[in-house]
Amino acid sequence: MPLSSPLAARRLLRACRHVRLHAILPSVQQRLACTALLAAVGLAGCAASFPIPTPPAASATLINDGNDGLLIPLHVERTDEGHARLGLPVQLDGKSLYVALDTGTQGMRVLKSALPNSNYARAGDVTSLSFANGAEVLGATVTLPFSVAGTKPVPLASQAVDTVRCQPNAKRCVAMDGYTGEFGWAFSGIAGVGADLPGDSCCTQPLRALPASIGQRYVVRANFARPFLLLSPSNALTKDYTMLPMAASKDGATHWPKGCVRVADKMTFCAPLVFATGSSGMIRIETDKTPDWTGDDEVGKVLNQGNYDAAIGVGSWTHRYENAQVTIVKAKPDANRIVVGLMAMQNIDVLFDFPRGQLGLRAANTSESFAP
Repeated sequence: MPLSSPLAARRLLRACRHVRLHAILPSVQQRLACTALLAAVGLAGCAASFPIPTPPAASATLINDGNDGLLIPLHVERTDEGHARLGLPVQLDGKSLYVALDTGTQGMRVLKSALPNSNYARAGDVTSLSFANGAEVLGATVTLPFSVAGTKPVPLASQAVDTVRCQPNAKRCVAMDGYTGEFGWAFSGIAGVGADLPGDSCCTQPLRALPASIGQRYVVRANFARPFLLLSPSNALTKDYTMLPMAASKDGATHWPKGCVRVADKMTFCAPLVFATGSSGMIRIETDKTPDWTGDDEVGKVLNQGNYDAAIGVGSWTHRYENAQVTIVKAKPDANRIVVGLMAMQNIDVLFDFPRGQLGLRAANTSESFAP
């Protein structure tokens, strides 16, 4: 039978994972208690039936009668391992759903089981998307009516996810039970609102598909005190941003600009600089060449993780961190990138300006410090 809440399901799955990972529990009583707990909720092999997360009430505010934009509040939720995510209520085919807002991916990806119908016509092949936490989702592309904050629904090529699993080299990841926080117990999927991604033709960027081009230019503030999405901000509200050209490909796609990261006195690495609210870490360096101060490993494995003084920069804009967590991962050939995660975006506002092919960045201070 289904669990009474996503949080209850998550807690029980944690207990079930503990049994899997620690076959010999400290006492017979603990083993019996776990067995009884699983039997009480009717779990078969840790396959839980999650209730669909209920989204907060959708709300939006016209700033200065709309002359300065449409403000949509975001919500802070906790997902796998207690990591924070930003939540956005949306409507898909007339049904209100709760999804995680991710500036590091592109496209709407939602659990097929959460959609109001199951017989949507295919709009594309089955594709997969891998995540830094070891999870992977698969599903075919379908066309869904999409709206946010009361906008007129528009057709959107979206991924209807029917498989959530661990990547082959991450057997015991957060998706080992067929769910993750983004795909199951905290949200029903993700809304990827970032720049175009090379080689990703799965889905339509949802904000850019909104009517009257209101989502062609927008600001994302990730700060937990008051996170928001601001559609069509006026020039008056964005005059203090440092505007930088995004990379343009021959097919007209607009990609993340190339930037650099300096890690203490150990390395300087340059690659596409991605600001990703869906990433739980601070600074993640994905490199296909092993640094001379770390060990080597296979693709997808962490080569080094630690706290370092670091600086990121793109064009004339720089931002410094004291004692930031830096993770270095072995990447596939020619898949280098620098990912600035949600925790490192707390004092950085990001402006996407697709009509001009620009990325705008603003921070109240040029540096910030984290306690060791």
